[in-house]
Amino acid sequence: MASGLLLSALTVPAVVAAPAASAAMPTVPDSLPLFPEVTENPQITVTREDGTPVTGETPVHRGDVLLVHGNGFSPEANRGGFVMPVPPGTANGVYVLYSGFGETWRPSEGAPGEARTHPHDQLAWVLPDDSLAALPTAPVDMRTPIAREAQRMEDDGTFTARLTVDPPAETPGDRFGVYVYPAAGSVNAAEEIYVPVPFSTGPGPNTPAPASPDLVLDADLVARAAEAAQGGLKGRDGAVVLDDGRVGFTADGSVGSTERYRGTVHATARFSLVDVALRDPWIETRADGTRVLTAEVSDSWNSATDAMRRVDLGPAGALI
Repeated sequence: MASGLLLSALTVPAVVAAPAASAAMPTVPDSLPLFPEVTENPQITVTREDGTPVTGETPVHRGDVLLVHGNGFSPEANRGGFVMPVPPGTANGVYVLYSGFGETWRPSEGAPGEARTHPHDQLAWVLPDDSLAALPTAPVDMRTPIAREAQRMEDDGTFTARLTVDPPAETPGDRFGVYVYPAAGSVNAAEEIYVPVPFSTGPGPNTPAPASPDLVLDADLVARAAEAAQGGLKGRDGAVVLDDGRVGFTADGSVGSTERYRGTVHATARFSLVDVALRDPWIETRADGTRVLTAEVSDSWNSATDAMRRVDLGPAGALI
């Protein structure tokens, strides 16, 4: 088993983040008198990329792309909420996502965060440019990871958020559709919107081919550390997270004496503030006959796939 593999490559940042992320995060009321009053009439419409309206009659499939067009939102709203990552007094914007929630999901009605559980890297965080620029870069860089999921809210309160339909295997409920609600712990009933769009579990024209666990590595310690940091492990592009704490990668042929596998595993913490990735492991046979497991690994604790380098992870026989 390759417990040493992902432990050395991914675990340290998640373990460091775990104590802080697991504590209850303080919040600031959005109704503080020092915040500006806003007038808004938020509305959304949902279309395909070609402009075809999406209705509640036609199901979507994994891999389909939806465009969520918002208007009537206020870029001045939602200045309370969590004290991080967005500084209090700065507009938090809204989350836009496709998933399945239960009947009771609205923050303004007291629904807990668990009712809206959704991976941060699979949503659009729509916020004004000034809010993104206000995110701190030191002592902890919160701007870089959030910029990966950020999409722009214009000064007039309009936006077009691009979503790829990819709900997690387990969703909080079975009412599938597009959800919009205030980001980062803000509470604003006017911006809580649900548009029903049914989901088909069958493959569609844009559904990626399923990953095949041809190379299986142990990741139990990493998974537990990431979950403690209110994040998790995610497999993409040929990688799959298995139920027994292992991760699998899909065979991608051989080049010379190198067996190649494809796929990316991300270990994340809350808000994706930690995002360390391991991509495309290979088994290389060296000139002396030794077989070494290598992979591309993130350069830093929040660089994800933005900056990676291939490193030796150890003898293949000891890790597989």
